[in-house]
Amino acid sequence: MNYLVLDLEMCGVAKHYRTDKFHYATEIIQIGAVLLDEEYQRIAEIRQYVHPVYGVIDNFILKLTGISNSDVKHTPCLEDAMKHMLNWIGDREYKVIAWSENDYNQFHREIKSKEIEDERIQNFMDKENWVDYQAIFGERFEFNREVGLEEALLYCEIEAEGRFHDGLCDAINTAALIKKLELHPEFTIENYEKGMMEETEPLNYSLGDLFTNLGFQCIA
Repeated sequence: MNYLVLDLEMCGVAKHYRTDKFHYATEIIQIGAVLLDEEYQRIAEIRQYVHPVYGVIDNFILKLTGISNSDVKHTPCLEDAMKHMLNWIGDREYKVIAWSENDYNQFHREIKSKEIEDERIQNFMDKENWVDYQAIFGERFEFNREVGLEEALLYCEIEAEGRFHDGLCDAINTAALIKKLELHPEFTIENYEKGMMEETEPLNYSLGDLFTNLGFQCIA
């Protein structure tokens, strides 16, 4: 069994660009993924830019992700980007792991609204094959709130690679966290450190969380 650790980056979709078919506040602009073997060793990685149909990258997203409109201007549509990723994975048996359910939900909304009917993509979206590692992390360490990736890395004493809100870097860092926790079931978080950090604001949000906090609504 292999593991596909995946992360998406999105841009916003202004209200006047939304349609009856696509009425969502965000749209995918980047897919980052890391493939792990059964021992959680990194064996391959991929970063793909995706051309948004409805969204535009504004200064907020540019500063947050480092992705510009020129980066996505001549890139594949979502369906072609996903097909390329599935070709890259090949015939391996794998589970998809993401930090939170936001990535699955974003894929689901866009695949439905953009009427993507490719059989391999539909199989990829089988919810039973997806793992929400944020939920696993929270349950394991008994958090009563969602923990951002940056904060989780600090708890687990893992030095982050690259920049946050780059799809591949976030996937790499999530993979490092998974490897440590899965190979070291004895690892614990000191209670006093957990208590101190729970009193402060979370250090990192997903893009889905950020859009929610800014007042955008993602309707299923």
